[in-house]
Amino acid sequence: MARNLLPLTEVEDRRRIAGLLASHPEIPDDLLEQIASDEDPLTAYPVLRYSPGLSVDLLLRRVETGPDSLRKAIANRSALPESVIDALCADADEGVIRILLGRDDIGLTSDHKAKLGRRSGLLAKIGPELASRDAIGTGSLVGRFLHLPAALKAEAVAEAEMASLVRQVRRPGSSSGRHRGGSQHRLTDGLVRQALAQNKPRFTELLSQALSLPRTLCDRLLNDDQADGLVVALKAIGLPATETTSILIRLFGDQLPLGDIRALRRFHRTLSLGAAETLVGQWMLAETDALPLSDARHAPQFQQGNPARERLAPSRSEEQAVAAFKKTAS
Repeated sequence: MARNLLPLTEVEDRRRIAGLLASHPEIPDDLLEQIASDEDPLTAYPVLRYSPGLSVDLLLRRVETGPDSLRKAIANRSALPESVIDALCADADEGVIRILLGRDDIGLTSDHKAKLGRRSGLLAKIGPELASRDAIGTGSLVGRFLHLPAALKAEAVAEAEMASLVRQVRRPGSSSGRHRGGSQHRLTDGLVRQALAQNKPRFTELLSQALSLPRTLCDRLLNDDQADGLVVALKAIGLPATETTSILIRLFGDQLPLGDIRALRRFHRTLSLGAAETLVGQWMLAETDALPLSDARHAPQFQQGNPARERLAPSRSEEQAVAAFKKTAS
């Protein structure tokens, strides 16, 4: 009878009932699950927090649907199955993740850490805290470089430098891109020419083709808050410091102070080619798991069939330079 009458009960009364029954040892589990499934979060909260007999399926469902107030209730339960921890790592906000990190009885597995490391928005909010607690999967920072706060980007570069060194030890003499001859010079000239002309569509298309990166990602590298990402991309191509500086000044001179431009030059100078290649190589993989990049400023600047495409497309010599560059870099 209680199960039948509960949906007809006023919200305030359901909340009082939930508070009274949540930890009562003789309440049938199916009634508790009905309360825990209530659409009113304040009704569901005490049962999700204190009732020990709830099914794993119900907990997973509530983690998926939220809101985060209920995820906090679940994160504070006395015992958490690993599958529920996994779901929280995938869906919960930073407050819930902090609860998990603060529990002495919970140790995050490598799978949990990998899930946290793939969440760009979470890394932007509490990335340094996650890193200090060893709660980010190995290599996650490298792939998420473009989404990281400044405090974590240095760690991502350090990871990339280490990965590059390991690769060189395992495959000595395999360094790529240091002797690319004429194709390298033609590609460099093309990038500099388009940057100086403020022709951003052509510039990003050349960059996209040379590095086999999505156009949306290359478009994003021209935002002033991603200038360090552009430096990484240019270093991976093998662009010399002088040409890189010319591009930075032309593309970001109006948005960034001189001190920031100098810092970007230093970054280009200290970043190894191998680390830059490692970072860029992981960006494509990371973009597969990243949040949808559908906002307008990241949309492609032209579509196939657009009459303007022929005017914006790189010249034949630039296309040949890109093709030759990619062939020698492979």
